[in-house]
Amino acid sequence: MDIRFSNEADEINWEDLALLYEKAPLGPKREPEKLRVAFKNSLLKVFAFDGGSLIGAGRALSDGVWRAAIYDVAVLPEYQGRGIGSKLIRHLVQHADVDVITLYAAPGKERFYKQFGFRRMKTAMAIMPDPEDRKARGFIE
Repeated sequence: MDIRFSNEADEINWEDLALLYEKAPLGPKREPEKLRVAFKNSLLKVFAFDGGSLIGAGRALSDGVWRAAIYDVAVLPEYQGRGIGSKLIRHLVQHADVDVITLYAAPGKERFYKQFGFRRMKTAMAIMPDPEDRKARGFIE
């Protein structure tokens, strides 16, 4: 396994990234063009490749001083458990270089993120589309 990491969005096929998120699975189906815009507008981004195939990705928004928020970290299921997700998170945390980093995680993944120092917040709140579905899936109370 020769995994390569890159922060260059220019080499990304956005349809491949949408498929990665669908297979991971990482929430509702994502439109490739919206993914392109989201990653373009993110200060930090990282992608994992096996040869020429996209197998993982993640991004973070940041003010570059005090706060950053990590989103959309995912690895194809057949590559999970090999440390790829850990490398994606470490890259984003290290390069954020801010006091506070928040993370939006799928329910059930808290234990994975705890190893990097993330802890549950008691005051975080969100406005989400289809709140009843999000409540049923464990994202909100």
